Amino acid sequence: MDGYHGNYKYKIIKRIGEGGFGFVEKIELFNIADHRCGEYARKSLSDLEPELRDEFRRRFAREVSYQASCVHTNVANIYLCDLKSDQPWFIMDLAAGDLQKDIEKGTLTSSQKIDVLMMVADGLIYLHSLDYLHRDIKPSNILRFKDGIYKVSDFGLVKNLDKSSESEVITKIATAMGTAKYMAPEISIAGDYSKRTDIFAFGVLLEDLEMLENPGVHKVYMKSTARRPPDRYAEVQEMRNELVAAISGEPK
Repeated sequence: MDGYHGNYKYKIIKRIGEGGFGFVEKIELFNIADHRCGEYARKSLSDLEPELRDEFRRRFAREVSYQASCVHTNVANIYLCDLKSDQPWFIMDLAAGDLQKDIEKGTLTSSQKIDVLMMVADGLIYLHSLDYLHRDIKPSNILRFKDGIYKVSDFGLVKNLDKSSESEVITKIATAMGTAKYMAPEISIAGDYSKRTDIFAFGVLLEDLEMLENPGVHKVYMKSTARRPPDRYAEVQEMRNELVAAISGEPK
């Protein structure tokens, strides 16, 4: 199946993933001269029931807007989109894998695990600098690309702290769709999100990567996943600094 958008043509190769409200396809992209630009990923909104369609189209448009506004090495890029289509979509870089699959394979070295954490931290620091809360940090949303770079992806639940008009429906969706293991206690209790809820989820990655045998890293883990938000790090940069010190064996 071929599709066109502006001066570009794309050919769908196969479906490579799907979730509750969308799916991802591997595509080939061609420019106006029919030159092959390469393989990319296209994410589309699924067909939805009429009562859900408008709300989820708004959610999808917001996802595209937020992710497309990001320009950072450790945040997945968006290149093209069509939000007016009956089935809205956007095109982004094609990942070679994700952190969840890499953890399951058990092939990451200690050095690679540290690199992953630093890249995720840098991506999250950047998002927070834009007043974005990711709200769904977990291994499957951290994509690995062929150059070995890991990038934060999936902006479906992202919230802009500058905007007070976010619908209650989307907040409820975020609470319902979040993965329990990575959700701070205040989310399930009161639906409260903050930088500290992203920090909680990031802290859980230390456990996923089996790095808690290091006493310093374990201390960072305990602080980042503390039950009370005020007991956690206030900023990802602070957590990153202490994590680097713990890994290098330097005193705080």
